[in-house]
Amino acid sequence: MSFHIAVLDADVPVPAVYKARGLGSTQFRSLLQAAAARLSEAGRRITIFTSAYDVVGGAFPPLESLRTTKRPETSGDEEEISNPLARPIDGIIITGAAAGAYDSPTHPWMKSLESWIQTVNVQYPHVKLFGSCFGHQIIAQALLSASAPHGTPGPAVKVERCPDGREMGLVDVDLSPEFVASFPKALGRLPGTQKQMRLQMVHGDWVVPVAGPTAELPVGWVNVGSTKLCPVQGLFCPGRVLTYQGHFEFDVFVTREFCLEFGRRLGWSEEETARYLALIEMDGGKDDSEIAAEVLTMFFCGLD
Repeated sequence: MSFHIAVLDADVPVPAVYKARGLGSTQFRSLLQAAAARLSEAGRRITIFTSAYDVVGGAFPPLESLRTTKRPETSGDEEEISNPLARPIDGIIITGAAAGAYDSPTHPWMKSLESWIQTVNVQYPHVKLFGSCFGHQIIAQALLSASAPHGTPGPAVKVERCPDGREMGLVDVDLSPEFVASFPKALGRLPGTQKQMRLQMVHGDWVVPVAGPTAELPVGWVNVGSTKLCPVQGLFCPGRVLTYQGHFEFDVFVTREFCLEFGRRLGWSEEETARYLALIEMDGGKDDSEIAAEVLTMFFCGLD
C-alpha cells in the first residue's frame, strides 16, 4: 500500500530548527514514514511518500494531481509506477505557522490557502486533509466558520486569540471517547480509562464553537479532545478531515528553540521564558508523538 501525501509548508521554522531539521514537511515525512513502518504487517506493507509545497510563496499542488477515484482495496491492484510521486495525491498536511489564521489582511496567502482547502474538500472527496496547530485552525476556519462555502456546516466555530493566554510545553489532552473509539488499535495503548495523549504545544490562538466553548460540533464532526485552556484540541470528520492543535512533529529540541525565538521576538521576561521551558522539558520530554503519528497514518491509509 503506497500513499502520496502532499505537505503544505505554511512557514519556515526558526533558524536553529531549520538548520538542524529542515522544513516542517521534512519533519512530517520522517515521522509518518517511521509510523508506517511500525504499522506495516506481514503481507501488508505501508509506504508513505511526500511532496512539499511552499504555500506562503503561492505554490499549491495542482488540482489535476489530486486523487479523483477511490483507492484500490488491495495493494496488488495498484498501478505500477516507477516514480511514486507520479501517483495521485491521497492526502494533504498543512503545517504550523507563527501567524494567526484570522490575519489574512496581513498575510494575503492565507485567503488563497483557505479557498484551496474549500475546493479540495468539496470537489475531491477522496483526498484527506490534516492540519497541525495553524493547520488545524485554518482548516477549521475554511470548513466550519462563517467563511465556509454553502453546503458545509459553518458557521459553527471561529478562530481567535486564547482568552486565557498561551498553551506551551507538554500538555495532556483528554481525548473524547468518540475519537478513541475511531482508532482503538493506536489509542487503546494509552494508559488508563480516560485516555490522554501528551503532545508539545506552542500556541496562543484557539478554535472555539461560536455557541460557546462547551457547545457541540456539527453532526459528523468529532472533537479530538480538550485541555483546561483549549476545549477543542482537534477536529475529526471520519474519512475526510483530522486536525491536532498540538505538535506531534515537535520534540523538546524543536519546541525549546521555538520558545526561545518567540520569547526574543515578543519580549517575554526571563521568568516567563523559564516557566515555558520547564513545561517543555518536564518528565524528560516524554510524549505520545509516536501514537499521534500512527493515528494520522491510519487515517490517511484508511485503517481507522
